[in-house]
Amino acid sequence: MAISVDDLSQASYAVQRLGLDFPVLYDPAADVVEAYGVLNPYASYAVPSTFIIDTDGAIRWQHVGSASHRTPNSEIIAQLEKLS
Repeated sequence: MAISVDDLSQASYAVQRLGLDFPVLYDPAADVVEAYGVLNPYASYAVPSTFIIDTDGAIRWQHVGSASHRTPNSEIIAQLEKLS
């Protein structure tokens, strides 16, 4: 799931532009990203981040990046494999 602080009027544009084929939670108030500590307070957007959360809601792994460095899919898959 992705979380976006975009306004809902921009929702379909972002999904189409990024080619997302998974659910997107829209959080224009930025409550969720702020709770996870990844809100950029100077620009009012979320820092690109990846979290692996287990069925109990505990964060098992996280990567907080930047707009120029996103987590490679291979790294996410490797972290998921470690949990199984």
